[in-house]
Amino acid sequence: MHSQEQIVSTPNFSSSREKWQIPLGECDCYLYALEEYMRSKGQGRHIGVTILELGPGFCLETFKTAVQRFATAYPILFAYIHRSWLAGLPEWRPLPPGEIEITMHPAGSNPNTVATARLRGEWAGSLCFDVVQDDLHTVLLMSWAHLLFDGRGAELVLKEINHFATNASHRGTPKKFWGFPPKKPQSLLRELQAVRPFAKHHSGLRRSEVRSLGVAPALSGTLQFQLLRFSEEETLWIYSKAEEITGGIFFLPYFLAIVMRAHAEILESRGISAGTLECAVSAQLRKRGTLGAIFQNQVSQLFFSLPLEKAWDIQSASAALKNQFTEMNKRRLDQAFLVMAGWMRRLPNFFYKFFISRSASGNIASFYYAHTGSFLPSLHQFCDAKIIDGWHIPSVFQPPGTGIFFSDRSGRLTCSVCWRSGVVTEHELARLVASLREGLLAGLCPA
Repeated sequence: MHSQEQIVSTPNFSSSREKWQIPLGECDCYLYALEEYMRSKGQGRHIGVTILELGPGFCLETFKTAVQRFATAYPILFAYIHRSWLAGLPEWRPLPPGEIEITMHPAGSNPNTVATARLRGEWAGSLCFDVVQDDLHTVLLMSWAHLLFDGRGAELVLKEINHFATNASHRGTPKKFWGFPPKKPQSLLRELQAVRPFAKHHSGLRRSEVRSLGVAPALSGTLQFQLLRFSEEETLWIYSKAEEITGGIFFLPYFLAIVMRAHAEILESRGISAGTLECAVSAQLRKRGTLGAIFQNQVSQLFFSLPLEKAWDIQSASAALKNQFTEMNKRRLDQAFLVMAGWMRRLPNFFYKFFISRSASGNIASFYYAHTGSFLPSLHQFCDAKIIDGWHIPSVFQPPGTGIFFSDRSGRLTCSVCWRSGVVTEHELARLVASLREGLLAGLCPA
């Protein structure tokens, strides 16, 4: 075991505790129940790890100071969730100021090993950092609680920390706005009208059994991941192919079709050829200039499905998924989902857990999927070092037990393949990864 030097940044708070409450958003409440369900099955917290590869020049002292200022500006980092009564609205409430842990690892340490340990969630707080540094470059790992951030929010954390690092006069005055801006209430009749399209769409998804690689009831399993990193040439080919098939406006159907086919291959190898592949895809709600854009899961959900027998042809599957998106967008199902989720916010967690256990044949979905797009495209340096690459590694719940997550930086695509141990064999994992690569690079002549 390598020894580690732990460096702690402590924010400068007054000793008196502020009094404030910040209600959890619609998707926050769902994740709150999901995380409690994960804990009950021995799967730990719902954690994400964001990895930043940096060139020479990273200034550790500047980074430590910036993290301290960030913590001072956002005391919600040290909050806890409180529900005042059985059906009360869950809220973030303040705790006394704590510590944001920054751990230095010896040169030569494997960042993937560090990330795997962090994804188990056996650390306190909502945010921590690990630094693996040598003379030539630095790998910065930021581990975050999904209850407080989503993937875009995690990127905004890094952007805000860098802002504190490059603006010495910006001392980190505590902010008053951290979450969703308040919504204007609607009448019950208008809400019923708004949610009806989602209820109809969601019930239609359950006409056949939802298939996943996981098993129900859920087993614990440790979180594992493997990275697929593509060159600039390969990435250019992948996106040009996606543009050709989808029309160049919206690439999600193409990537989702490839992920569906990869899972269909494993299911077929298990003798499963009937049923449905279903996936809920997050739809980002942030708009530029929105107050509190860093915190909370500021997303809605769009639900896509495809019969197993229709998952084999990428072009026709992409077209079917694109049509589903067009229809969902036309009927504003992203907004309808939020109305439905808003109704459920006051329900105790065991109602959510009942829904999770009973719906979708015991699965939440067939797999998790996200494409977060360009990783921090407006940020070129971080704490005096050039940003070389960056990506996210989220944890996944079992079942379904697998997740495929894409992002790109500086013309290079990265795919994080995540799974719980016991969900796939080594042979199945190799086949899943090979199917993803072959699907993405189909038609590209080897150099």
